[in-house]
Amino acid sequence: MKKIDYNVVQRMTRLSDFYGTYRSKCRRNLRLYEYSPTISLDNLTDDQVVGYYQQGFFDVEEDTTSSIQENVIRECIDYLTSKIASHKIRPFINTVNGTFREMQVAKQAQDYFDSVYDEQNVNKIVSNAWRDACVFDKGIIYIDRDNKSINRVLPWQVFIDPREASYGRITQIAWKQEQYPKSLLPLKSKDEQDSETVTYWQYWDLNKKKKYYYIPELQYYEEEKWECNCIPFVYLNYSSPVKATSSQSIVDLLYGIQMEIDAIMVKIKDASQLVPIQTFFVPEGSTIKVDKLSNRTGEIITYTATPNMTGSPVTSSTTPFMDPQWIQTVETLKQHAYQSIGISPEAIQSRKQAGLNSGVALSTMEDIQSERFQTQLNTIIRAYVDIARIMIQIFDAEEDILPPNRFRSTIHWSDIVDMRDMMTIQFSAADSLSKDPSTKLQQLQALYAAGLIPQSRIAQLLDLPDLQLGYSISNNSINAVLSVIDDCLENDNFDIPDYIPNQMLLEEIMNTCLSLKSANNPENDADIQKLMKLYQAAQMKNIDAQTSAELAASNQLAMEVNEDLSNPNGQINSQINTAVQSAAQGEINDSENQTVPQQQ
Repeated sequence: MKKIDYNVVQRMTRLSDFYGTYRSKCRRNLRLYEYSPTISLDNLTDDQVVGYYQQGFFDVEEDTTSSIQENVIRECIDYLTSKIASHKIRPFINTVNGTFREMQVAKQAQDYFDSVYDEQNVNKIVSNAWRDACVFDKGIIYIDRDNKSINRVLPWQVFIDPREASYGRITQIAWKQEQYPKSLLPLKSKDEQDSETVTYWQYWDLNKKKKYYYIPELQYYEEEKWECNCIPFVYLNYSSPVKATSSQSIVDLLYGIQMEIDAIMVKIKDASQLVPIQTFFVPEGSTIKVDKLSNRTGEIITYTATPNMTGSPVTSSTTPFMDPQWIQTVETLKQHAYQSIGISPEAIQSRKQAGLNSGVALSTMEDIQSERFQTQLNTIIRAYVDIARIMIQIFDAEEDILPPNRFRSTIHWSDIVDMRDMMTIQFSAADSLSKDPSTKLQQLQALYAAGLIPQSRIAQLLDLPDLQLGYSISNNSINAVLSVIDDCLENDNFDIPDYIPNQMLLEEIMNTCLSLKSANNPENDADIQKLMKLYQAAQMKNIDAQTSAELAASNQLAMEVNEDLSNPNGQINSQINTAVQSAAQGEINDSENQTVPQQQ
């Protein structure tokens, strides 16, 4: 632990001072989204449970809050979050005119990111960060270099200089984690004290290439090198800020509408509770005792009858407690809220729009609504790619991309960093094939019929857990063939084991050569020459196997003929026997003559 540098502490606190008003905005927006007027940002425990109201907490006469929730803010945010979550995206790593080594690096990097994105459920993390952007105007994702994890961060705990953001480059960022449990601190020795939580600061300064740790309660201060030229955070905004870092969220856009809806709902609630359902009119002096008319929801009014009034001594009247225009106003405000965000009421209620009866019409309507949110979808896509880019830059360069394996060449993160100019990180769907096994098989068969994939890859691409046993033989074959090709290019080994399927090996050698040649990189010529040498060895092995099979068939035929001749009951003509033996001997001579030119 080093001596505290209060200049660094001052820089951290100065960044947090920029966000005083933003914290108040986050508190207000959280209360509106959760519909909980007393919740705060400071307390991270569950003593402030969202949505819990104790009956009788407010006096009936003083309670003017609405007990009916018409929360259009949450409806819109939850719809957009589910719509974004339905787009499962992954970074797609490809080489640009790359060599075989670069292709192997890209392949292992692709395997790593596919595994990490699935294991850590990055789709859920990004979706929750997008929900934060809809509520607080920004969502933040943190890439932890030490634990190699991807985490969502509370937006009101991360601070940057708004002036740097306005000019497009961030050089410093502070992260203040309040009420951080001491049990989670990455410290070897932790001071024992009454408090179970501390304020945990982390601060990155790209200009000085350092990262700082500061815990005021423990008087702990530490710093380390940060050689990376990027911050380990990814930002998502519902709408890009015009200046600085602040912009409007969905809560901000719908705040006025929600307030008006709440005010009307209070009037509707009070009217429904205070206006009696029916009213009894009883004339004075009537023989009917008023105390006998008991109705909890009714009201009794006595009046002085005139001599000319005739009829029933008791009359009742039922009137509406509120004009219907108030209900209609609420529906109009909700429609306006949906339209301002770009959502149809049918989408909120998960029902089809009237007049759209065909599948094509419904699909077209869905595409039109999706185009409304294309800007937001582009932000999500970019977030997935940025997470991969930051991981490549900040991870330890000497660590392996994948765990060591004697069947796989060792590739480090430094290899990706060195080859960044020869690689591109794009985006693609997480899985273009169907999850249904039968549909997936049909799609793969269609790809094979179109000539896009070889037949040997169908079983490998199915790759379903419950089908592994049935397709393990085919998977093992293609994996063994690919290992022979890798061993040839990496170790100059041209030996082909006898158990390798020769025809499959020939096909994969040609596919690899075509892939290297299409890159149009002169450095690939040496690898192509190696593969052609391996191809010739596979061809010779194929010819030897055919010759051996022909000789074996000829010998088998001769043995069967001799057995028939030695059989006393056999009726085989000696001329036929002589012709068969001559034919067999001719096939042997022909096969020998074919090898003579090659020897010469």
